[in-house]
Amino acid sequence: MVTRIKSVTVGKLGRISGQRAPKSGSSGSSGSTVVSSANRSDDVVFSSDARVIGRADETVGQAPDIRMELVGPIREAVMSGRYHVSSLDVADKILRQVLMDRKKSM
Repeated sequence: MVTRIKSVTVGKLGRISGQRAPKSGSSGSSGSTVVSSANRSDDVVFSSDARVIGRADETVGQAPDIRMELVGPIREAVMSGRYHVSSLDVADKILRQVLMDRKKSM
């Protein structure tokens, strides 16, 4: 499926880009009629992939930054003093991260 946006005249685009549209009354050496650029229009076409990406971007924008269903129980445990983390687990994670970073930089 293709989405089309119409009615963008070349005259408007010419003003944006600083170009002037040729006048319809200009006389050419060949005697041909010059059509005003204001009568022409350009089409913009979005592919289905672009629409999918656009919808995904909208969905991410609407999602909350904090997933309260995961954070809530941990927050309650911390507030009540029931949340304990092993210092050995913390040290292990820190050392693993340092070693992984060092391995990536080599």
